[in-house]
Amino acid sequence: MDQVLEWVISAPLLMIAAVTTLWVAGAIYYDVCGAGRWGRAAAVAWVTGVTALFALWQPLWYPFAVLLGFTALFLVWWSQLRPSHDREWEPAVGTLPHATHDGDAVTIANVRNFEYRTLDDFTPRYESRTYRLSELRGVDIVFFNWGIALMSHPVLTFDFGPDGRVCVSIEVRFRKGQRFSIPRSLYRQQELVIVAADERDIVLRRTKHGRPQEAHLYRFSAPPEEVRAAFLDYAGAINDLRAAPRWYHGITTNCTTTFYRLPNSRCRFDWRVLANGRLDRALYADGRLDRALPFAELKRLARLNDIANAAPADGFGDHIRRELERRRCER
Repeated sequence: MDQVLEWVISAPLLMIAAVTTLWVAGAIYYDVCGAGRWGRAAAVAWVTGVTALFALWQPLWYPFAVLLGFTALFLVWWSQLRPSHDREWEPAVGTLPHATHDGDAVTIANVRNFEYRTLDDFTPRYESRTYRLSELRGVDIVFFNWGIALMSHPVLTFDFGPDGRVCVSIEVRFRKGQRFSIPRSLYRQQELVIVAADERDIVLRRTKHGRPQEAHLYRFSAPPEEVRAAFLDYAGAINDLRAAPRWYHGITTNCTTTFYRLPNSRCRFDWRVLANGRLDRALYADGRLDRALPFAELKRLARLNDIANAAPADGFGDHIRRELERRRCER
């Protein structure tokens, strides 16, 4: 009985110690050593030292207390790391947008509208566009998936009728040479960016010019006042981010958790916010997507790649929606 009780007490402590040790190892590698050549050796030395401490020092709570104490001191240093706008950025996220709200009109400066030949060969172009809130007709959501079943990237497209459409995408603000990395995203290595872009730029960048991603476009069902509030939330968040940089975090501050923390968003406690490759199913179950068809059929008909990649530059957004509707009628 004593051995069982000892195990019941020890197992949680060892699990907490293991998670803490591995997290600190990652922080040593990324945030202390900058993922440099000595970072891996330093992280391994840390894990080896903690393992030896627990193996050689009894009772268990002695090394556990030392580990927690060291981790607390480390977190004091770690929390002092600050995000910055002053870095050498990848060109696609190098220029921040900003918004001006004047009565019925919202003007967004630095709307990205690149002309891509390849992902690395493009003509950069930023535009200032004005959208009248009275013309806001609705919002669509595009999910991009790069082959990982539980991970996607959602982008909202606001339709302002005669004023055009604007896409808003919450992303990693990659520094020159950086690529997406799940472990890196858990540390203070990447800043957050909110991109305002032309729909053709956002879609073709991911479906045609970069690493191919599966895209699905859905009409999002929401009352007009909710759509308006979401757009104004984004406009405010764009300006807030321009004024004060923020860290990107793969769990707490990513492309979906950041949206659900906007002022007028309903906080969603759902595992599919993190495993956002399943978020479209969750929105369908909520009645936020078209329920006239079974979800599997709706998703099949919403696939965008072939239509988008062949669409003309002029009237791109209208064209892809006409073709999606034609596909649906012909099913």
